[in-house]
Amino acid sequence: MYNTTFYRDMNTSNDPNQLAGENFVKAEHFERMKMANANNPVLFFQFAEQEYYHKALAHRYQGIAHAAEK
Repeated sequence: MYNTTFYRDMNTSNDPNQLAGENFVKAEHFERMKMANANNPVLFFQFAEQEYYHKALAHRYQGIAHAAEK
């Protein structure tokens, strides 16, 4: 059996800096998907919506991290 005492699962971390980073990466992914589907308006706007959502979350977590540092 593995010792999981010090194991940090990336998907369950509560660190706002890490959550901000994860959401920035997701936003970049959806931006690439949006541009790849520029000729399909339905997919373009669906991916644009996801990009906006993850950018907003990333900025929110970044603000929480900055507020916690003070």
